[in-house]
Amino acid sequence: RLTLEYSRPRARSRDSLFGKTVTWGEGWTPGANWATTLEVSKDVRVNGRPLPTGKYSVWIVVRKEGAWTVVLDPKHRRYHTMHPDSTAEQVRFDVVPGATPFTEALTWSFSGLSPEGATLAMEWGTIRVPLEIRVSSSFSLLTPAENAAPFLGAYSFAWSGGPESSKPITLFVTHENGKISTFA
Repeated sequence: RLTLEYSRPRARSRDSLFGKTVTWGEGWTPGANWATTLEVSKDVRVNGRPLPTGKYSVWIVVRKEGAWTVVLDPKHRRYHTMHPDSTAEQVRFDVVPGATPFTEALTWSFSGLSPEGATLAMEWGTIRVPLEIRVSSSFSLLTPAENAAPFLGAYSFAWSGGPESSKPITLFVTHENGKISTFA
């Protein structure tokens, strides 16, 4: 389970949010009031970095050029002005901000959901910052032989009517190494 808590600041017609409202080179929590938090119920990987089970405050060091740095700090109960000091417990990694259509209210959203993870993205103004979250699937795609047994074998059928009606088709269902496969 991934839980994200944040407040939603608004652009309020400000141009250049990054560089003016959010100062270049400064750590910033992408939200308002209390620091944005990310909680994970099991160990995951975020942009390739291991992130242990727990709750973290989310910070981003924004830069005028080049990659930005995401900082996930285990001290999650912080006000947005209480920037964390650098510690060994933090998880840090670079992200490349991209462009997006204008977003008035800061928004975090999940996309690309799969059993192996999702993309968590922050959008505000015309900036999008994606975080790739990967998890070991807890859903097994393997089928025990005894569960597969009733479905295994050859199934023959023929089309009635049309040009293929004289050609029977045989579908074979097999089970190997925990996986069910089909072929004709």
